[in-house]
Amino acid sequence: MLINEFAKLRRAHVAIVPVAIPLIAVVFGTGNYAANAETLDSGWHSYWSQATLFYGMLFMVAGIAILASAVWRVEHRGGNWHTLLTSSRSAASLVTAKLGVIVAVTAIMQCVFILFSTIGGWVSGLSGLPPRALLTATLLAVIPAAAVAAWQSFASMVIRNFAMPVALGVIASIFAFGTLAAGVPAAQFFLPPVGVTKALWMGSTAVAGSDALDLGTLASIGASALLLTAAGWLASVAYLRFVDVHA
Repeated sequence: MLINEFAKLRRAHVAIVPVAIPLIAVVFGTGNYAANAETLDSGWHSYWSQATLFYGMLFMVAGIAILASAVWRVEHRGGNWHTLLTSSRSAASLVTAKLGVIVAVTAIMQCVFILFSTIGGWVSGLSGLPPRALLTATLLAVIPAAAVAAWQSFASMVIRNFAMPVALGVIASIFAFGTLAAGVPAAQFFLPPVGVTKALWMGSTAVAGSDALDLGTLASIGASALLLTAAGWLASVAYLRFVDVHA
């Protein structure tokens, strides 16, 4: 089923997403770093904080939202939706396959972001490689990204318009940033984008109050990600089993 879902995604022509989204974020971050080079004097830490600033605030969640809409788009066209509902596969396996593809491509997007950010750092005059802690935080963001993927998948399944779930994801990301700025730590258990932002900003020098990369922070982000991913998955399975079958 995963192979089939990847084949459908390939036909949706969204390979540009895991490349374009990191590139845009890195361009913004590199430009901001270059414009403030006199005050941003902590080398890779300062540069990486600028790159992840925009990526964590908006771009990563937007990328996941686009991927989720693309994954479900094929099912909303023609007679595919009725074929899906009458499939011999269980609702749980269908939802899991969709979610697995979104998370897998998101992981690829993170690797592309690291590559572009490293190149951007070299272009900005930095030498060597980014510190391991920065790379770790960026890769660990895939964990809370699974929660975003689960709920964006649910939204894209229920809302058959391609753009609307993407817009909802962007709005949720902006609202999540507002809760972080207001100092509401419990928001990460209700808003999936909060975990993504917190993970990407671990150790950041660009945002006041950013969490350090430690076991306590990782446990908190991991717990909220697990809870929200499970809730999004269950909501999707319940919708397929008990709601839309009667539509």
